[in-house]
Amino acid sequence: MKNSFFTLLIFSLVFSSCNNDDDSEITTIRVNHFKDTTFVSFLGTPSTTIAIQSGDEIGGDIFYPSSVYIEGFEYELGFVHDLRVLITKIENPPADGSGTETSLLNVLSKTPVPQETQFKVRLTLNRQDGEFINWVNTEGANYNFANSEIAIDCGTLCTELVTKIENQEQITGVFIHGEGNQYILQEILNE
Repeated sequence: MKNSFFTLLIFSLVFSSCNNDDDSEITTIRVNHFKDTTFVSFLGTPSTTIAIQSGDEIGGDIFYPSSVYIEGFEYELGFVHDLRVLITKIENPPADGSGTETSLLNVLSKTPVPQETQFKVRLTLNRQDGEFINWVNTEGANYNFANSEIAIDCGTLCTELVTKIENQEQITGVFIHGEGNQYILQEILNE
């Protein structure tokens, strides 16, 4: 058993040093328990994205929105994911795309957050150029985030939410996790 452990350790060290050349890097990242909103300017569309920490940022309070697609990773709301990934540089990246590819090597941990954990997500934004960006789709009694599978349960705050969007107010929602891909709105902040 001891020999197996040392063999595996040596193999891991050799493998990571072999892949740590100018074209690729093995690293650890942490993915937050909720998706945040983002605006993809070259597409002109509001959407949601994962937020990550890497390097010395892991364990801190700030997560950064990421447009990185992690091949082989299945994200689940309500869990903090620690991942070991391989980042490979692309020789001739497309003009409107990333210069790297990220692939999941393994999931180091998947930790649930308590359901009562509150988090903030921007719902609308008034840009300096006068453009109003709205991340909330309202279809009858159904609410969800634009270009996303995440539903919004706004409960008694639905009328206030719709009014603020119609008035083009800049707002952020305070949420907790619901069942599956659902955020439960707790409070609306004017920000």
